[in-house]
Amino acid sequence: MFLTKVGGLIMGPVSRVMGWIFSLIYNLFYGLNFYSIGLSIILFTVVVRLIIFPFGIKMTRNNKIQQYLQPEFNKINKKYKGKKDQDSMLKQQKELSALRAKYGIKTTSGCLTSIIQLPILYGLYNVINNVPAYVSKVRNIYLPIAEAIVKTENGYDKLSQFIGDNAASFKRVTTTVGQFDTNLETASEAGKTVINTIIDVLSKCGDNLLQQLSDIFSSNPDVAQSIASKKDEILALNDFIGINMSEAPGFHWSRALIIPIFAFAAQMLSMFLMPKQKTGDAQQDQMAESMRRTMMILPVTSLIFAMMTPAGLGLYWGVSALVGALITVLTNKYYDSRDMKIIVDKQLARVEAERAKKGNKKSFSEKIMEAAYGQSEANEAAQKQASMRNYSSAKLKNYSSPSAYINDEQSSDQTDLTDTGKTYKPGSLGARANAVRDYNNKGEQ
Repeated sequence: MFLTKVGGLIMGPVSRVMGWIFSLIYNLFYGLNFYSIGLSIILFTVVVRLIIFPFGIKMTRNNKIQQYLQPEFNKINKKYKGKKDQDSMLKQQKELSALRAKYGIKTTSGCLTSIIQLPILYGLYNVINNVPAYVSKVRNIYLPIAEAIVKTENGYDKLSQFIGDNAASFKRVTTTVGQFDTNLETASEAGKTVINTIIDVLSKCGDNLLQQLSDIFSSNPDVAQSIASKKDEILALNDFIGINMSEAPGFHWSRALIIPIFAFAAQMLSMFLMPKQKTGDAQQDQMAESMRRTMMILPVTSLIFAMMTPAGLGLYWGVSALVGALITVLTNKYYDSRDMKIIVDKQLARVEAERAKKGNKKSFSEKIMEAAYGQSEANEAAQKQASMRNYSSAKLKNYSSPSAYINDEQSSDQTDLTDTGKTYKPGSLGARANAVRDYNNKGEQ
């Protein structure tokens, strides 16, 4: 059932870690008498950004170092400008990679930051969509209502009908469980699952749905009484500036649209503040600009998904982008105020120390580049050897070895047997051979 924690080899542990952090933050606010999932999400977002901050600042440092070393990169690009053959392109890439490796510049650092955020985002989605599954204090708020519903006669059928009548609000809730086990103290695992399913349903209910649920279970006064006693706490729990964090804003006008619009605006700001870096290579700059334009789709994607998913997730996207933009501004300002030569020298010393410690071991990318370049050199050597073989096998028609020159015992009027009278094309191998022969004969006269 849905309230059981999400499983899986990767997402299961990630979701549990995210749930544990979220639970700590919620308990902190709970101790201060603030029962707000929205505030917990904001603080949780800041914590997550601090966790991945070292990766982000490393990426910024790499970009600043590469920008400082841009003249060196430009020299290499200029050296191979206009050369489109495979060998020249491989040599260019080898020299560029060697320069990056010398200063420890890793082009994959930005991708690593994005990859790290993906499981965090999915884990947070699982937590926000099932907060009671990961935060025991939230589960305990809904538990009395769920127990009262279980004890109601034909309670399972009534709840199923309620879910069917409000299918749009319960898309992710599964109710394919057995009949209610009314003996809660000795409930089987299936009975516990039923309780979790009911709590999952309750956690998706706003003010109107809670009232409907109270009317449907009017035959059991305990249900109405439990809902009435917990209603204000439930509404305060999910409310953030008048928006229910557990509900999707949808594609209709409401106050909840503030969240998707905020997420979109924050993503756009983050993209706008992302520094542009020129490499001096027209092709690479064009590819970078093309990738930048492609990434502009992300804010639009955030807008659409924030309208389709719980508002809490849209709040996370927006706050995360906003905090990321602030971090970008501050880190760029920090490096702009520092002497980059000192930073580059420290980076170089650090890389050399790591290389000395590592010995002759090479990275996977270095091995691939060397293999590709080595194959290119082997092909070039094979082509040269083939050319030499063709050159050496060329036939010199009617040409005798220079050892056949006239010696002193021959008369000066003796016929030159090496002269066939044939005329060769100027510059050809035969013409050159005859020129050497004529020169030697002239010297012996």
